Formats: sequence, C-alpha cells, structure tokens
Amino acid sequence: MIDFSADQGAVNYRERIERARREARRRYRDHLAGVFVRHDVADPGGLADVTLDALTVWRHVDSGELCRCSCHPRLPDSDLHDYGFDCVCARAAKERRRAFQQWLDDVDAFWQSPDGQQIKAAEQAEEAELQARLANQQGVVVHSHDGPCPEQWTGEVDGHSFYFRDRGEWRIEIDLRPSSRFSRTVAGTDNNGVTIYEQRELNQGDVIACGTTDIEGYGATLLERAKFIIDTIRIHLARQACTHHHDDLTSIQALLGTPARWCPTCGTRYLHGK
Repeated sequence: MIDFSADQGAVNYRERIERARREARRRYRDHLAGVFVRHDVADPGGLADVTLDALTVWRHVDSGELCRCSCHPRLPDSDLHDYGFDCVCARAAKERRRAFQQWLDDVDAFWQSPDGQQIKAAEQAEEAELQARLANQQGVVVHSHDGPCPEQWTGEVDGHSFYFRDRGEWRIEIDLRPSSRFSRTVAGTDNNGVTIYEQRELNQGDVIACGTTDIEGYGATLLERAKFIIDTIRIHLARQACTHHHDDLTSIQALLGTPARWCPTCGTRYLHGK
C-alpha cells in the first residue's frame, strides 16, 4: 500500500474540498435561515444549523467519523453551478440558451488556443499512426474508438466482431449480437442546452478476456491499445481452434525431450502437466 496522505497534491486537494464544504454550509445555512424568517421562526439561524446537521451530518456508530456514503443527503463539495444556486434547473429557457452558447464558445476558444492546437496536433499524429498500422493489418477493421471514460473500441478481427471497454477495468467481447435489452443513451442536446435521450438496443458478445490496466502489454497509446486488443482476440481464437491438447502428447513430448506443459501452437496449459 502507498500512503499519499503527505503528498502535497493530495493535501491541496483535501484543503480545496474542505473550503468548498465550509462555503456550501454557509450558503445553505443562509438560504434556510431566509426561508425560516419568512415563516416567522424565532431563531432562524439556530434552526438552520439544526436542520442541516439532522439532514447532512451522519457518523459511523463506532468511530464517530463522518460518513460520506451517497445514500445520505449532503452538501456540495465543489463550487459547481455556484454550489447549486445557479444550476440550469433554475434558469429560464432564454438564460439556458445563453449559457449553453457561452459554453460552446469557451470550448471553441480553447481548441483555437496554443494549448488546444498542441493537443489536437498530437491527437492527429497519433490517429495517423494508428490508421497507417491498421492499413497493413489484414483481417482487422476498427469501426470506432473513443474515450477516455469509458474508453471503447468496436471493429472486427478475422471475421469476428468485437467490443472493447475500459473504465478502470477492461473487457473484450466478440461475436456481437442483439441482446433484446435497451439502454437510455445521450443523443445530443436541444437549442436550450437540455440533454436529449433515446432508447437503443444493446449488442452483447461472449466475454473472452477481462482484467485491469496493470496487465503486461496494455500500453498507453492508441497504437499500443490496438495491438493489445488484436493480439488478445487472436490468441483466444487460436486456442479455440487448437486440437493438439486433445490428442496423444507422446510425439510432442519426445520431440521436446521433456513433459509438455503448454501446447506449442496455442499456449493452452495442460492440466496434467502441473
């Protein structure tokens, strides 16, 4: 285990969170007190404190430490949407349109900036390298790849459709087919910046491999990830097609001069060879 408690970045992060929580508490206390004033409460500030504690302060029965489980109501720990007081849910349609357009303008301005142009150039170079390598990969087609949260790839390897997904843990499915299950997915936004959803049928395949990003060969670039996916699928297909481990191993062991522990073609481990 690694202790990050003294790491300066972690310390700064915790300090920002605590500042945000204190400010959120102050803002919501003032908000509640204002509501209680309108209802002629004798001590609006005191009642606001009691109400916030009753709703948002939950402690472990043994240690007394604050519980951060999301099942409890809790105050914001960031200044997103001005601690919730400037959320889009409280804006009229005209204001939502203006805010959404401002967000689009800010995004466009970033990509036109030197930092944005540098990122785009690096991404384009990496994509060009990937496409050049795929062009020389017989039997491989990549239909889409995106990410990073989650990172997803779709395509075909040697006639088998595949789906790769990684969000901390990855999996690879092959031979995709309709699952008769549907998911509510984002289809875009309207002119007011409101998210539009639609129902899409999910495709599902046979999971042939899964794991974490710590596995050898996973890589960090598009090219390395593509190689990892393709190699994993082809190793699986080779092992599925291999028949050596169903036959008499006498000739193989004689050739090797030692008991066979692994299939020399597909790498399947012989159980009796332990």
